[in-house]
Amino acid sequence: MEHFLSYNNNSDKYSDKITINKYTQGENECKVNVNILKSNNILEIVLSKKDYNYQILSPEEKSNYVQKKSLELSTFIDLNYDNYNYHKRKFNKNLLTRSLQLKNQLSAILFYNDYYNINIIICNKIYDMMKLYKTGLKDLEYMFIEYNDNNFNHINESDLNIEGDIKYNLSKVNETMGPVDDPYYSLENVINFDIKDNIIYNLYLKPITNYKVEELSKLASEFDINVKKENGKKKTKKELFDDINLSKF
Repeated sequence: MEHFLSYNNNSDKYSDKITINKYTQGENECKVNVNILKSNNILEIVLSKKDYNYQILSPEEKSNYVQKKSLELSTFIDLNYDNYNYHKRKFNKNLLTRSLQLKNQLSAILFYNDYYNINIIICNKIYDMMKLYKTGLKDLEYMFIEYNDNNFNHINESDLNIEGDIKYNLSKVNETMGPVDDPYYSLENVINFDIKDNIIYNLYLKPITNYKVEELSKLASEFDINVKKENGKKKTKKELFDDINLSKF
């Protein structure tokens, strides 16, 4: 089967992935070293936070473990695909088993979200500016992964220095415009878009052409979904349609 294809990239040197940053704290300016894992593979960053077996390995063993985990996840979805509510045309099993053996494929990242019960937020940093992309659709624990200088590392929400609710600073995964008005910040420069967006589940509603806006407003109210936007204006038909579907994922 395709998921037993060999993982060819074995060039990672774990010792090269650790950077030492010095932070000054307290009145006595006591300096402490903070080890930050840097990797060119998003899966490794996820494993460093969510996989105990990875965490207890020696540095020399970790690169091989990441490769083995890629194959393990590929085998897992091959056997368990039908347990997920994935759209079989847009997000089929062959696509997913193949992408899980590669690095930083959008389809694989979306599966990591479901498998580890997280929602990966990719923070694309260029110089002193950063744009945040929400990869998943579900309301799960945010995991912030920064991309900087061709590598990924985990970052805490508190380090983002964003005022107010974080959700209002998040961009759609395939957005090329937004808080940072420069297409270079697009995720197409960071990950591989093997699918065009993150709508990977079977929709609750029939195609939008089957509904009138009044019908969607009524359904939204029944599902405790606000029919108005924050500015008080009524939501459009498409906004109601999307919100109802999102509430059912």
